[in-house]
Amino acid sequence: MAERRGFARKKRRFLVEFHFQGSNCTGFTYDMSPTGIFVRSIRLPSPGTYLTANLHLSAGKRIAVRGRVVRSHRVPAELARIVPSGFSMSLADTPEDYFQFFAKL
Repeated sequence: MAERRGFARKKRRFLVEFHFQGSNCTGFTYDMSPTGIFVRSIRLPSPGTYLTANLHLSAGKRIAVRGRVVRSHRVPAELARIVPSGFSMSLADTPEDYFQFFAKL
């Protein structure tokens, strides 16, 4: 299968908070690019869902990003250490702070 990604991913782990179905949820970034984020989480929004997520960066800094869930993937518990369960967000209206942060990774 041909690679369809427009940008290389950077594997980094940052806390992510998001609100889904009336609940405050958390997860961790698995990989990131300028246009998207894969979030490892137990709570998996359906593709097409629009979310606002808060990325907790070093030194207590936070960046709010918005986007649409484009993929959601749950694996059996036996494979959780090998294959991540989570969802991919395609970012929209991304703040300049995010791009500056990503450039320094």
